[in-house]
Amino acid sequence: MRESEAFIRSLPLKRRFHDRNERRRYEIALVTAAKLIDDPTTLKNGSEYMERHMSTDPAQARYYALWTDLISRDPKEIVRELLADTDRGALLRETSPVFYVLAGAEREQALARARAERQEPASSSP
Repeated sequence: MRESEAFIRSLPLKRRFHDRNERRRYEIALVTAAKLIDDPTTLKNGSEYMERHMSTDPAQARYYALWTDLISRDPKEIVRELLADTDRGALLRETSPVFYVLAGAEREQALARARAERQEPASSSP
């Protein structure tokens, strides 16, 4: 088991979803979260995305400030907040910069989990 999988499984993960879109965002966030832990250099991708696409957009000023603070923290802290079953966690998932572009198979697996009727999220492994 990878370090990321063990850490993510230790967290109190979200179990109930309002709709399939929320479930899909969460499944994709699980894959991204694992990548942040396994390869912390993906934080650089997020920072670069924020600078290019968020920093000069007045409509994203609040989210840019939120993520600027968060992205400077330890990857496990970021993951803990990103996956939290809270209003803040939902906001982070909705406004997340692009840290990592999922490969086709990873994306399909995440979307298949989102389509499943289960209440519990699957493991973060691709």
